[in-house]
Amino acid sequence: MNNTLKNFIDDDDRILSEDELDVLTGISSTTRWRERKAGRFPLLMELSPGRKGNTLRQVREWRKERQAAAEAHAKAKCLEPPGRGRPRKNAAGLPPAI
Repeated sequence: MNNTLKNFIDDDDRILSEDELDVLTGISSTTRWRERKAGRFPLLMELSPGRKGNTLRQVREWRKERQAAAEAHAKAKCLEPPGRGRPRKNAAGLPPAI
């Protein structure tokens, strides 16, 4: 395996560039900003004045949480009874009384 790739895989505390975050998360920098503001994406760590970033570890944990949430949502959807469709009209042609 290429040493550069091996270092990338093993180095969880490495700070990622915006381009790397684009590739690893699949979302744009604007969407990441909105998600951070809403508390759904890891906040930026301050490295030095004027320089902030996310670590590979933070992104991996975010992806695991997002995957777990998606699986839980899919499982909950499977447990819901199927919808009954559109309400039927009675003989007078009016929707049923509630």
